[in-house]
Amino acid sequence: MFRPVRGIVAGAVLAASLTACGGSGDGPGKDTDHGGEQQLNAPIVLATDQVSAALVSKSSAPQGWKGRSPGLPSPKEALRKCQDETETNCGGFVSYGSTYFFKDKLDADGRTGHLYFSIFSFRTPEDAKVAMKGLTKEERRKAGADAKPLKISAGAEETDAFTGEHTEVFLRLGGVLVRLQSADLTANEPYAQFAELQINRIKKVAVGKNPDA
Repeated sequence: MFRPVRGIVAGAVLAASLTACGGSGDGPGKDTDHGGEQQLNAPIVLATDQVSAALVSKSSAPQGWKGRSPGLPSPKEALRKCQDETETNCGGFVSYGSTYFFKDKLDADGRTGHLYFSIFSFRTPEDAKVAMKGLTKEERRKAGADAKPLKISAGAEETDAFTGEHTEVFLRLGGVLVRLQSADLTANEPYAQFAELQINRIKKVAVGKNPDA
């Protein structure tokens, strides 16, 4: 009566042996080089501490800009923030964090422009896709006819951006959703460079690298 159990155990041992000999030995999330192209063995998913590390830092602010330390609300507040912004239930939600850059000089109207960075982390790319769909739909609804397409290329798997009274950039990389939101800034700011900066930091953190190094 114990033969089926022994068979299962033997199968598990065999599978483990095959993995050790020639399976995915690099492990999930690790960069590998095949044919000159870097690939990820698994979709990028960030834990709470990784969200904090991945957010743009004071030291990463370019010339003419200053940064602030990232903020991570309590898990309950983070989930509420996700639900409010995406207009979804945020299934598979893991964590949320935000920070911002601001110009170190006032404009002609005596204002300091801000660019806010937000990261929403989910367990799977599918969860992040649902949240991104809800977020972009809601923000485009608010912008209305004033929204004008903005072309952004930052190395993400999915991108949506528009400009108008405010500029909004939405990016998805694996299970990570990124939002860039402007305040008192023109449409001529280097949003693509800021988006690429944030995406590159996420990629570094996902493979265990220090993004500030």
